[in-house]
Amino acid sequence: MFSFRLSGLPLALLPLSALLGACGSAPTPAAPAAAETTPTVSGQLSGAQNTTANLIGSGQTLAVTSVDAQGRFSLTLPGATQLTGVKTSLSEGLLADLGCTGTLNLSDPGAQGYGFATLTSGSGQQYADASVTKTLTTRIVRGRAYLYADRPTTITGPLNCSQATGYPTTVQVDVNASAGWNVVALNITGSLGFGGISVGGTLGNGQLAPGSVWTDVDTLRDQVAP
Repeated sequence: MFSFRLSGLPLALLPLSALLGACGSAPTPAAPAAAETTPTVSGQLSGAQNTTANLIGSGQTLAVTSVDAQGRFSLTLPGATQLTGVKTSLSEGLLADLGCTGTLNLSDPGAQGYGFATLTSGSGQQYADASVTKTLTTRIVRGRAYLYADRPTTITGPLNCSQATGYPTTVQVDVNASAGWNVVALNITGSLGFGGISVGGTLGNGQLAPGSVWTDVDTLRDQVAP
């Protein structure tokens, strides 16, 4: 499971200018009108070589591909038949592998699917398509997750991702999904201000980034630590 955790820093140890700097951050680019769809995911597992990249769900290997000496891979995502045993209503289970919970609203209540945010190497190490930006008082995680939908639907509402972050965290979901595999953009921001630590995020329509670097989750945890 990918964990995003910020530990509290005493306010007295931070200069006023740094605390004020936590109030603003670089704007996030506007999301596309619909999530981009793709039958494959390609990238580079940072630090891995000559192994495999595995999509594992409910104890099953749903897809697997080779990873070359530079860590590069291209994974063909499983189709409807391969997902028969793991599909659930898209109103629940979104970002479950990150520890998020909640019931979402669907424009088509019958829509089912499956999503993932991590791949597992042959050695058992988990990797996420994500990166961390950090300052003295902020941590920003930007990444992508991948969502299969058996029919077009919008998915909206809040998720409770407190288990993932270690702090009260609401992630607002607003995804326009098509039938097939959709790319969704995940952004989580933690900041330290006068009121203490605040963490929140969004999950919206995303765009594919072929060749993106997938970072192992232990390194991501280290990067978000103060």
